[in-house]
Amino acid sequence: MRKRIRESIQAKTFISILVLLIVCCMSIYAVVLVFLPKNYQARLENQVTSDFDALAGILERDGWEESTDSLLEFSIRNNASVTIQDSSGKEVFSVNFADTEELSGHSLTAASLSCWTSFQQDGEAFQLVTVVSLVAVSQSYDILLRLIPLISILILTISVFGALICSRYYSRPLVRIAQAAGRMSRLDMTWKCQVNRKDEIGVLASSLNEMSERLGDALKSLQKANGQLQKEIEKEREQERQRIDFFTSVSHELKTPIAVLKGELEGMLYQVGEYRNRDAYLRHCLKTADQMEKIVKEILMAARMGGSDFQISRTDLNLSEMLQKSCREIQGRIEDGQIKLQLSVQKDFHYEGDGRLMEKVFSNVLSNAVSYSPPGAVIAVSLQKGTLLVENTGVHIAQEDMKCLFTPFYRVDKSRSRNTGGSGLGLYITKTILDHHGISCRMENTEKGVCFTAVFPQE
Repeated sequence: MRKRIRESIQAKTFISILVLLIVCCMSIYAVVLVFLPKNYQARLENQVTSDFDALAGILERDGWEESTDSLLEFSIRNNASVTIQDSSGKEVFSVNFADTEELSGHSLTAASLSCWTSFQQDGEAFQLVTVVSLVAVSQSYDILLRLIPLISILILTISVFGALICSRYYSRPLVRIAQAAGRMSRLDMTWKCQVNRKDEIGVLASSLNEMSERLGDALKSLQKANGQLQKEIEKEREQERQRIDFFTSVSHELKTPIAVLKGELEGMLYQVGEYRNRDAYLRHCLKTADQMEKIVKEILMAARMGGSDFQISRTDLNLSEMLQKSCREIQGRIEDGQIKLQLSVQKDFHYEGDGRLMEKVFSNVLSNAVSYSPPGAVIAVSLQKGTLLVENTGVHIAQEDMKCLFTPFYRVDKSRSRNTGGSGLGLYITKTILDHHGISCRMENTEKGVCFTAVFPQE
């Protein structure tokens, strides 16, 4: 219970206000209980004294026999007994409206007031004696005492309800603000403190709402920046991984032809077996060197285009003529492979781009189609409405290989035989060139074979 009270501002406020109200009300009632009878008695005594002085003046002027009405009125008004005695002490007149039964239950000094005076009538001295009952004062005090239980219950009831209302009024906004601050500490900014007040508590709630909104915006900005940073980190890691894979693949690609070239040269130097025929193997060495040169050029080109400072030189290009020229240049390989070429190119399709690089794109795509088409296949080349399609039939690529076709040095043939393909840089270079031009491309399987698609953006 104590712990709950210590941890609840509403309970503390309720108890504090309850105790304060009870103490204040009981103190006020105690003051009333003490001073109200005294004040009432003082006023009665002043009234009796004033009326007694007036009565004495009347008796001095008119005599007691002519003033019986005044004596009777004084006795009735002041709840008093009035007695007139002659000089020998004999009672000549008496009237009593005092409550003698009530007087017997109280001390005379506490419950009555005695007044006496003397006056002259017809040369004879008389004495006026009055005893005024102050039982009303004692009765009022007794009534106040008897009302203490009722007043206590009333005070307690009013104090409880008053404390409850006040504690809820003052503490509920603070409880809401505390709950909102707790959610803020958990970085939950999806709330608003609903306190419709204009005082300091309302200002506090408004300030908290404003701070929450600003912190929410800052948190969103940080989350966005963190997400962007995470993407950049992942991108950097991916680039690092690609660089490692690139250099690993480069070493692998150059290792085989260098080993072949070195072995053949050593055989010719030492005239071992068939290597005595130097002319034949020198031509083979030259062919190997040409292959190595081609690989090195492709590696240099891929590395140069992969740099952030690579720029393309755009000029107006007639892609229709360039594509037809590339088809003519590869016609010999098509005929050697017993492959059929179907060409459908729209006339005079122009595009702003780098001519040398676009020629490389056409050459790589067509060469790749010829290299991976079996005898009797059909290569369909189409350029219509800004879309380039190169489809070669009779072959399909596995879906897991399809995702990696544009990766540097990736080849579907895991043996990486030179008789079945190149270095694996052709499609990577193609995609890099198209990306620099803002041209989207994809490779996908069709019902007949495999199709390369590039879409040229048009004004």
